[in-house]
Order: sequence, then structure tokens, then C-alpha cells
Amino acid sequence: PQGQNNSMTIDEMRILHRTALAEAESKRTELRLVLASRYRELVGSSDEVISMKERAEELNALVVALPELVERVVQSADASDAGGSTETLPTDESLSKVGGK
Repeated sequence: PQGQNNSMTIDEMRILHRTALAEAESKRTELRLVLASRYRELVGSSDEVISMKERAEELNALVVALPELVERVVQSADASDAGGSTETLPTDESLSKVGGK
């Protein structure tokens, strides 16, 4: 209030000024802490998105390979029914290579 400033002493104005500066610094510190917290949340979320993308790519590779693997199983079963098989079924190791691990 301007009317109040005219009736304040210089010492009162200095106290008011120091109080305003301290409050402003306090607000800046509070804002920095809030922003730092939000930044950490954002980084954590982006790490989760990257991980989800990698899992989706692995899953996609397995789904894409599935028809071939099923065909190999069918051929192996047919060969087995015909009296012997020279082809082997997919192993866990070969499946994990298809998945990108």
C-alpha cells in the first residue's frame, strides 16, 4: 500500500525489504525442489517407456517367428510319423535368440 509507505520509517522499510527478499528466496527454493522432483519423475517414466519398447520389440520378434516355428514343429511331427526325423525341434536357446536376448 502506497499510503503506508509514506508513513513508514527507513528501518521499517528495510525490514519489509529483507522480509520480501527472504520470502522470494524461499519461493525460489521451493520451486527448485518441485521442479527437481518432477524431473526425476519424468526421467523415471521415460526409462519405463524405453523398457516397454524393448519388451514390445522382443515380443514382436517372437510373434513374427511363430509361424516358422510352428511349421518346423509340424514338419518334425510329419517326419516322425513317416518313420524318422532328421530335423530337431526348437530349443529354449534358439527361441531366446529369436526374441533378441
